[in-house]
Amino acid sequence: MDYKRIISKIAVDKENKKLGKIIRIDKLPGKTKKVDIPYAMIQVKKIFQKKLVVPIEVKKAVKVDDSLVYFDILKKDFNEIADRIKREKDIREKYHGSLSVTLTRTGYQDQSGLSAKARERKK
Repeated sequence: MDYKRIISKIAVDKENKKLGKIIRIDKLPGKTKKVDIPYAMIQVKKIFQKKLVVPIEVKKAVKVDDSLVYFDILKKDFNEIADRIKREKDIREKYHGSLSVTLTRTGYQDQSGLSAKARERKK
């Protein structure tokens, strides 16, 4: 199958419910075998939320029309995958570390690693 012809088409599930727009085709490693499998990257847009990209295997594509690509997946399953990806993305974006400034007896100490002369030149 020529994967280039499904780019920029609308992805639809078994029951003709819109999933999103296919923005590109990426080769990602498989779940069991470490072989690159082509995935359709589907961009999901929801009101008042960030855009989300969900990968679906291209071999699940059943039929290709003029502007639609039919996938052998249900909207419910697709939403579960999208929610999992959104949770992982939120965890990665949050900062869980500490600040790189320490409190000393004379005040706050700069942890930039520059010498006193370099700090003066930087100012």
